[in-house]
Formats: sequence, C-alpha cells, structure tokens
Amino acid sequence: MSNDENKVTIRTANVRGETGESIPFMWTVHQRGLQLGFFKADDYDRPEQAKEAAQALADKLKAVPWVSPFVTHAGVILADYGTASKIRRFVLSLYNGHTYPVDLSDIAGMDNHHFQIVLDLMTSYHLVGDFLDRQILSFNCCIFIGSRING
Repeated sequence: MSNDENKVTIRTANVRGETGESIPFMWTVHQRGLQLGFFKADDYDRPEQAKEAAQALADKLKAVPWVSPFVTHAGVILADYGTASKIRRFVLSLYNGHTYPVDLSDIAGMDNHHFQIVLDLMTSYHLVGDFLDRQILSFNCCIFIGSRING
C-alpha cells in the first residue's frame, strides 16, 4: 500500500470568538475519503484533549490502516451455516431495519467469535455509516441475490 493510499488527515473546524479570534471546536480524522473520527471540544475537559485524541487516532490509522469489517469478515458473513445467516440478517438490518428486523436474542446467544464480528460490523456502521462504507451495500446485494437463489 502506498503512502498516498494510507494518508491520514486531521481537519479542524473553527468558530469566531467574541473578539473575532478563531477558536477550534472540532477535529475530524479522515483516511481514504472516510471520516473515521469525530472529536468535539465540548466532549472533553479541555479542547487540547480533543485534539490529542484526534492525533492518537490518526497515528494509529497510519500504523494500521482501517479496513471495512464487511470485507474482513466476508467469509463468515457469506458462509452457509446458522450463525452466519443470523449475521447476514443483522447486516441487512443495518441497511434497512424496517424490512429486515433482527431478534437481539439471536445476537446475544452467539459465541464470542461471532459476537465480536457483529460488534465490529455495528461499530463500523456507527462510525462511517452505509453512505461511506460502500462495502455494506455490496454485501447487501450479494445477500439479497443469495437469498433469492436459495429460496
């Protein structure tokens, strides 16, 4: 992977203070066109802590680039066994929860490995959403087509 593909940027949003000075109030961390971190000054005791948290995430992403868990866990998501079908249903519910509701007892009853996969998928969706993580859309297409073929 080239350095350009792994480039991490931190963007700062500022507001104007009462005397016209520029005051930073938010930092966002981006990699490969995805916003992977959002740090608001009001969420910390001091604005410097928000900036430090953004820098810590940026440093981590430089060392270990973010990869969609929908790609990382594709083998399990698309596998042909009971727990995998529950994970597929969960993926579909992230995309459209009204059409594909999930029984949370299915998730609560999973072993640690599969439960961690669900947490990875949920965390990714929470951080970047399906509008940024295009992998979820491609998996939903595969799952939909697969469900049509299999009955």
